[in-house]
Amino acid sequence: MLLAAAGLVVSLPAVAQRRNVANLSLQPEAQVELALKGNDYLLVGISALAPLNNVSGPTFAGGQLRLGYERFWSEKWSGGATLRVLGGPSDGYGDFIGQAGNLIAGLLLRHTSTAGSFVFGQRLGAEYGTAYNAQGRDVKDRALARLRFDVERPLTVGEKVTLRPRLAYEAAAYVRLQRDDNELKERVVDFGNLRGEVGLRFSPALDITPWVAYQTWYINTLPQFDNTGKQVGGGRTNLLTPLLGLDLRLTFGSTAAGTERRQLPTQH
Repeated sequence: MLLAAAGLVVSLPAVAQRRNVANLSLQPEAQVELALKGNDYLLVGISALAPLNNVSGPTFAGGQLRLGYERFWSEKWSGGATLRVLGGPSDGYGDFIGQAGNLIAGLLLRHTSTAGSFVFGQRLGAEYGTAYNAQGRDVKDRALARLRFDVERPLTVGEKVTLRPRLAYEAAAYVRLQRDDNELKERVVDFGNLRGEVGLRFSPALDITPWVAYQTWYINTLPQFDNTGKQVGGGRTNLLTPLLGLDLRLTFGSTAAGTERRQLPTQH
């Protein structure tokens, strides 16, 4: 189901398009999670993005502060709120490279189910990004809809370590209520993110998750032509960025060590 849905979403913007692949970037994140009653939690996370080809500039192109709260109504359903603050020398280096806004507030709805040893998740999110330090640039406030599918299979290794191999695909699109006649038509899907990871859970208090991702920013710009009329740039373009990350999570709270508690992956 996950791969079929991902294939459907990826195929949407696949007609008459150009493709540019950036160099690999590193994106580490440190998280602190406060375990509340049941599976509820409060989350604080700090991440940064470091392009490996950025020789002359600063090491980190940008960073993100992540705040979150999630409430579980049952074993399968939960919902919550998030707030992401982006900053640094460059903007748009948060969950999706190129997303508009420095201050991004959101709501989420999550459904989790199991089939044998596999755990399937669907996460629906709605966000609104605003630019609080546009520095004279014409940056629009934008609403974004997000949909993620993921599957994982926890594996117990020894007495203390649990492995969580996981595959996830998320698609995101700006919410467009009305478009001016002279405005350039945008893509149906604006962002895509395919992520594979292996979480290592050493104890109820410590998780380390190395991951790799292939992120795509789908854009549409004015086409550019040479003297012969051949298109040499612009138009429908896919900007792809390979990412390598490492999430470190510390969990605190009186219920963190509960045997019945279900811990979400670090990609909340």
